[in-house]
Amino acid sequence: AYGRFVAENIVALNHSHYFNFRFDLDVDGPENSFEMQRLKQVRLLDDHPRRSLWVSEPAIAAREADAKMWKNLDRPVLWRVTHASRKNANGSPVGYRIAGGATAHTLLAEDDMPRLRAGFIDHDLWVTPYSRAERYAAGDYPTLSTPGQGLPEWTSANREIVGTDIVAWFTMGMHHVVRAEDWPVMPAIRHEVTLMPFDFFDANPALNADVKP
Repeated sequence: AYGRFVAENIVALNHSHYFNFRFDLDVDGPENSFEMQRLKQVRLLDDHPRRSLWVSEPAIAAREADAKMWKNLDRPVLWRVTHASRKNANGSPVGYRIAGGATAHTLLAEDDMPRLRAGFIDHDLWVTPYSRAERYAAGDYPTLSTPGQGLPEWTSANREIVGTDIVAWFTMGMHHVVRAEDWPVMPAIRHEVTLMPFDFFDANPALNADVKP
């Protein structure tokens, strides 16, 4: 129940891996905001040949508490850092999307010390105003810290994050049930997060690429 045999007399314990990526974005300048674009199903009228479609509902997070995000496949949300006063040729605010791949939510109890010291795993995404002192998601010294340092402590102030220099923090996790092939050297397992331009350009920038044979 707590692990698996990977060799004679060797048990590899169940465990989880978590990584936090600090994205100090300045999208066409430092006056940025965090936009959540929720995708929702809409039921159509009974006499319509289709039964449903989906729409996007964008909203700007006003404060840190509004930007504490979970990934939920049943309630998809696109995450973007935008600059409201800078527009592309179509009149859309320029932005960059944070697109997270596979992740895993913690299975540790809320009062378990490893979780308390790594409080950043309580959300998949956090957004804070920039501060030179806020460099590490779990605080400066997580293995010797008191509970709640890092992102939970900073965001407890619920600071404003509209039209200012903001930082996005993305948490990626995986639960590792160890297999025989992970012993004695574990091969690579691929997880990823992508930063992609979203209305930052007027069109596909590759169209102007100087391609040589």
